[in-house]
Amino acid sequence: ITEIPYQINKARLIERIAYMVQEDKFSGVSDIRDESDRDGMRIVIELKKGCVAGVVMNQLFSHTALKTSYGIIMLAIVNGQPKIVNLKEALQLFVDHRREIVVRRTIYRLGEAEKRLHILEGLKIAIEAIDEVIALIRRSKEPSEAKTGLMKKFTLSELQAQAILDMRLQRLTGLERDKIIEEYKSVQKLIEELKTILADERLVFKIIKDELLELKQKFGDERRTIIQGKTEELSVEDLIQEEEMVVTISHRGYIKRNPISIYRAQRRGGKGKTGMATKDEDFVEDLFIASTHSYILIFSNTGRLYWLKVHELPQVGRVARGQSISSLIRIPGDEHVAAILPMKKFKEGQFIVMATKKGLIKKTDLMVFSKPRAGGIAAITINDSDELMSAYITNGSQEIMISTKDGQA
Repeated sequence: ITEIPYQINKARLIERIAYMVQEDKFSGVSDIRDESDRDGMRIVIELKKGCVAGVVMNQLFSHTALKTSYGIIMLAIVNGQPKIVNLKEALQLFVDHRREIVVRRTIYRLGEAEKRLHILEGLKIAIEAIDEVIALIRRSKEPSEAKTGLMKKFTLSELQAQAILDMRLQRLTGLERDKIIEEYKSVQKLIEELKTILADERLVFKIIKDELLELKQKFGDERRTIIQGKTEELSVEDLIQEEEMVVTISHRGYIKRNPISIYRAQRRGGKGKTGMATKDEDFVEDLFIASTHSYILIFSNTGRLYWLKVHELPQVGRVARGQSISSLIRIPGDEHVAAILPMKKFKEGQFIVMATKKGLIKKTDLMVFSKPRAGGIAAITINDSDELMSAYITNGSQEIMISTKDGQA
């Protein structure tokens, strides 16, 4: 682990992981070390042999602060009123605000440019008749008289006349006169551009885009987080290592699971191992191998179907008898288990065939049973005097042989 979420304390995170290991929540972890130094963070988690790293990572995300959520209150002032908005609305409000800023700024710049053009027009008139302007000013006894005289003689506004009176003599040189003419043309061009922007919405949005790109280039840096799509919630299976289990069921309805690794092939003359301890009048009814991620379909004698995951079964000692099935599922006291089928995946084109004591038989598409219900469902409807005897899976094209207790087939 080289990074942890914002505001998460590293020492507390390590303590939490160590605690979960002690509580046997992370059964695949053998050691945890903090190797952080001046070069950066480094938390090392060693796994036991055969452990799947992805499962441990999912367990860390689920049971520690390694995965942390942060809530955001999207509160904005909209039309002078506080309002909770979603992400799309927030972005739209930002764009609308930037549009308003650009438009108002352009209007202001246009007004200032038009004022400047108005003054330049007066200066341009004065430059073209400079001798008359100087003579009028010299004849005037007071500045106000000169201003009034300029306004009447050259049809100028008060603002233009004042600008002429404020103009220094050095502005009357040929070079300065050329600068005034050049500025006049430049301001005229600017006014045309500003009016074009106000008349075209696309140009307004182009300015918004260009300014954002300029900010990005000037102040932007590499992302420190990764943007991903919608994060799926971790299922129970994501936290459990998938491995093969030997599932044992007794005649009286006791069930358990054990890793297949505790069993081994016997050599010639071997005595074998006890796979399950049973009481008097009880014996091993069924035994099969299934993944911890597989379902077990449990059919009762009344025709109801219940679901269990293999990882939900008790994992006890090799000789222990396990736990009663009735304590694991909501099965009424007057019902008992009639058939059990392990199911890795629910696939199209497969069926379950059920047969009753009185000879009723039914074939049902496997996909009908692909959505588990906590209280079970009716897989087959039978009379009170009848009961389900067996259930098997088929691809729909196999031959089925039914035998009676007298040996008839």
